[in-house]
Amino acid sequence: MAGDLYHLGHRWQIEGPIDAVFYYLTHGRTFPEWWPVFRDVETDSTEVAVGARSRFWVRSVLPYGLEWDCTITRLEPPHVLELETRVALGGWFRLDGPIRWRLAQHGPIVEVVNEQEMRADRRLPGPLRVLAQRAFAYNHARAMAVGERGLQRAVRATVANGGLAG
Repeated sequence: MAGDLYHLGHRWQIEGPIDAVFYYLTHGRTFPEWWPVFRDVETDSTEVAVGARSRFWVRSVLPYGLEWDCTITRLEPPHVLELETRVALGGWFRLDGPIRWRLAQHGPIVEVVNEQEMRADRRLPGPLRVLAQRAFAYNHARAMAVGERGLQRAVRATVANGGLAG
């Protein structure tokens, strides 16, 4: 039986050049440096390309850990990054689906739109389904707020240091 579908999204406003913002979003190894919910990262390649895979270990705001397995499915620098993703919550519940990042430069601001359509591996009972949706939305909003602040700091530091190295 197909599980529930969870739609999550967020919009960031980052001051700085779009190339720096895109760099940090596509280089998963940098995540623990600027996005504190990310505890550890493994990547199968230093190259950012369609087909590249990464695994992330994330500590949720709520009392469970997340293990993310992501594969790049679409890459249009510096505007689009899409991933096919499998997320395990504490080893007892799994979600699968696409994550899209869309970026657009508007003057000094980069608008970053994140969209996720995650399907659960099983359907939860009615009251638990509502609770899970609220918990996932709360956790996502908190993690994304922390990520926005961290990404802004990373981009500012990059600009202050003369930009990205060739």
